[in-house]
Amino acid sequence: MEFVLAVFSSVNLVNRMKSRLNQNGEYFGMIRAPHSVAAGGCGFALRFEYDKLPLVMRAAQELGIEINGIYKEHDLENGNKAYTKVG
Repeated sequence: MEFVLAVFSSVNLVNRMKSRLNQNGEYFGMIRAPHSVAAGGCGFALRFEYDKLPLVMRAAQELGIEINGIYKEHDLENGNKAYTKVG
């Protein structure tokens, strides 16, 4: 399963997105954005399956919320994760 992070500038924005998206029985998790994807190590992210990206983009547009970056998650052999910017 492929996961994506959508990074936001505050926990409040992520919570608004989660409230909107979790209404349809889907699960979207909130995490602290990894230092490698958040400017200055600050920020929060919505973590979700890659195929849900269009739903997230649409919800952000409808709510007028800016996404600071979208990153695809990769599992490394040592158990860590790496991220590639996709939007």
